[in-house]
Amino acid sequence: MWTEFMDMYSGGGQKENFSHCFIEAPENEAKVIFYNRFGHNPERVTCTCCGDDYSIREYETLEQATAYERNCKYVKDHYIEEKRDSYREYLTLPEYLKKLKKSDVLVIFAADIKSNERVGSIPQQGYVWVE
Repeated sequence: MWTEFMDMYSGGGQKENFSHCFIEAPENEAKVIFYNRFGHNPERVTCTCCGDDYSIREYETLEQATAYERNCKYVKDHYIEEKRDSYREYLTLPEYLKKLKKSDVLVIFAADIKSNERVGSIPQQGYVWVE
């Protein structure tokens, strides 16, 4: 499983040096890894009018997780490895990963996650609504 964290620029700015972070882990575990790596809750609300700091989605594969950014075509309920009708360039996954060195996208593979980053609890941060 892969989890994507897309910075929503809430509060007017990017929170880290990436706009997209893909972590090879299921969503609940990826949130803990994210917190342990970057020191803030990915579900934090920095600005009440903007909402959550990150949009968080889980995918079966890295191909599906990166498909929109790579400009893949969407058919029915999934992406396929074809160029979408758009002005943007289509990239295969290997091409996309090669370009990452120059972009603001971070990919964290399971092999690069330390065991102590997989455990712990995430504190509430930012604005919290009480019901």
